[in-house]
Amino acid sequence: MTNKKLISVRKAKKMTQADIAIYLKISQPQYFKREKGQMKITDTEWSSIAKLLQVSVEDIYEPFAGQISLHNQLSLEIDSLKEKLKMFAEKE
Repeated sequence: MTNKKLISVRKAKKMTQADIAIYLKISQPQYFKREKGQMKITDTEWSSIAKLLQVSVEDIYEPFAGQISLHNQLSLEIDSLKEKLKMFAEKE
């Protein structure tokens, strides 16, 4: 899930991904992954980015969807395993 609020504010402030990456002391590809929602932006990074962009964290923050998806995926896998165990137990 793309961090649309962050991208919008960054572009409005005429800053590039490279500008923010340099400020965070990470590579531009690493920042790109964060902005595109492929990697989590830490609380410290949210604060730093907000400071650089001169906005509040609330103006740019969006929750990390990757964790929710992983949680949902694990829940589905656990449910599937429970069903398999139930079927196995019924055969015996």
